[in-house]
Amino acid sequence: MIGVLFAVMLVTLLIGVPVGFSIGMSCLAFIMTSGGSFSIIAQRMCEGVSSFTMMALPMFMLSGAIMAYGSSPRLMRLAKLIVGRMPGGLGAAGCAALGFFGAVSGSGVASTAAIGGLMGPEMVKDGYGKGITASLMAAGGAMASLIPPSLVMVVYGSSSGASIGEMFLAGIIPGCLVIFGLMALIVFLAVKRNYPSGYVKHNFKEIMFIIADALLPLMTPVIILGGVMSGMFTPTESAVVSCVYAFLLAVFVYKELTLKQFIKVAADSAIGSAVILLIIAAATPLGWILAIENVPQNFTAWLMGITSSKVLIIAVITVILLILGTFMETVSIIILMTPILLPIMTGFGYTPVQFGIILLMNTAIGSLTPPLSVCLFTGCRIVGIRIEDSFPDVLYVMGVVFVVLLIVTLFPQVQSFIPNLVF
Repeated sequence: MIGVLFAVMLVTLLIGVPVGFSIGMSCLAFIMTSGGSFSIIAQRMCEGVSSFTMMALPMFMLSGAIMAYGSSPRLMRLAKLIVGRMPGGLGAAGCAALGFFGAVSGSGVASTAAIGGLMGPEMVKDGYGKGITASLMAAGGAMASLIPPSLVMVVYGSSSGASIGEMFLAGIIPGCLVIFGLMALIVFLAVKRNYPSGYVKHNFKEIMFIIADALLPLMTPVIILGGVMSGMFTPTESAVVSCVYAFLLAVFVYKELTLKQFIKVAADSAIGSAVILLIIAAATPLGWILAIENVPQNFTAWLMGITSSKVLIIAVITVILLILGTFMETVSIIILMTPILLPIMTGFGYTPVQFGIILLMNTAIGSLTPPLSVCLFTGCRIVGIRIEDSFPDVLYVMGVVFVVLLIVTLFPQVQSFIPNLVF
């Protein structure tokens, strides 16, 4: 019967059926062939999205969309001030700005669109290649999902039972490693290809203004993490706080968000949230079916039958996740693969939080690889090139991300360092 489920899912995905509907149809096919009750599907779907944690999704999505109004240019100016002096300073500033905005918005595509839309044309105008510009913006945006607060961390936490607060803290070091790695890459390429720094001198008064102007949006992750860690509010409540704070900044402080724009932003965020929640709702009965059919245990036995080497099994899992990331979005991969792979990884000594970071990094690399590659498509569209023209530059940035992936996979203590200090 489980074969029918996977067959229906594979066929519907290949013909272009949206992921949420594909998962739902496969679950219905399983119930029909097994003689079960259809009410189970409806009951499980309602259970999947009725949790308190799920309320954070639309709030974080709305917060990230609002933050694009007023915050992104201020964060970009601060990044230029900090790293603009080095070779390839403009590109390095773009990487730093992506890290800043990722901490503010929690969305990879939003980071690529907001910062890339500002930095991309400026980098091309200063002589940076369109390929490396698009690749940097895409990679920096993809890694923004590792820097708290993060939408996909909320999804993973609700799917695996991992602490969302610990997930937020665990992503800090890997996210910073990727951003620093991308900055080192652009410095190396700048020396090799003679890119300009693009640094503009500022007097003391201007420097103080730039720093002060960027402090308010940078307070977003401080407020969220500080509130969650101190127990003032839960991760779900922190999403509401983030949303209200972003609204106050955009409307009353920066005065760059009009009523008409807010209505559009709210509608777009609601639609985006509905898509994600539909996938989660449909995947909840899928997880139940996989559990009663012992799919995780059977998959583990199959892997152990191939080899007993921990390294080889983890390598196989990594390859599977990388391949899935090329044609599936991160939320779908989390929902589908977490119940199957998490028991294997915990058996090897990884905690759910450690595996969560590894999973997110794999899917981030996949988001840079066609045919899906949402962040790369966004970066290429900004600078006006075809996605195939971004090669081989995209391979450089993927190499940086892959090195960090190896570090956090082989040395999981890296992502556990900060959570262990707090919890």
